[in-house]
Amino acid sequence: MNKLAVLAFTLLVTLSSMLWFLANGSLNEYLKSQIELQGYYYSGQKATVDLADFSSSTGSGEFTNFNLLNISGHQAKHAIIIDLAHSELERQPSQPLLTTINTITINKLILNSEKNSGKTSNIDQLIEKISSTLAQDYPELYPNISAKIYAKNNPQLNAVEYAQKNPQAGPIIEHTKAKKNRGKPQGKINISTIMINTVVLNIVNNGLSEKIELHDVKLTAIGGQQGIITNQLGGEVLLALLQLAAHN
Repeated sequence: MNKLAVLAFTLLVTLSSMLWFLANGSLNEYLKSQIELQGYYYSGQKATVDLADFSSSTGSGEFTNFNLLNISGHQAKHAIIIDLAHSELERQPSQPLLTTINTITINKLILNSEKNSGKTSNIDQLIEKISSTLAQDYPELYPNISAKIYAKNNPQLNAVEYAQKNPQAGPIIEHTKAKKNRGKPQGKINISTIMINTVVLNIVNNGLSEKIELHDVKLTAIGGQQGIITNQLGGEVLLALLQLAAHN
């Protein structure tokens, strides 16, 4: 089968899947469930979204009232609140099996950060949890974090001490190369731009409250030119949003 035939077959399968979702009225429910499942998987906190509304004819979608539950023991109920997000897909895919989101525009993002004396803030805890999960799932993309996790899980292995006692042996290196995918190719996705009209940072530091507002915030692209596995997207987006509070 030549490359053109493979591309045609891929497009046919993708279109058939889309039509099946539309015919069963379940595409929006599927998108909604993916947002909630990935939010919980990466953060360990319950994620909810009221509505996911995607139009295949325009390639645009809207998502309303996204909330990420806060870590227990903190004042605010939610760590992240988004009132409305609008997305626009690229109409002419640059690569087979790559979906490009040209722009995600968030109307209002609220981040509730709280830090008590001697304790790590809730935002930093969430960032650590999400980063750790991403590093475990995609170690080749997070080699430093992955290496720390590996060392923590294998305290009996001391590479420096081993090398001194066994100079004839090479260094102990954790395997961080991506494993070859077997079976059908996986679809990938990337985001060119995330624009946020208003960011509200509610910061509580040792009992003192502060509110900071930022406007017209632009985040860097996610996924690069090659894209990332769709299951990874939720963690990367959450990480990018939470880091806005970590830097203030």
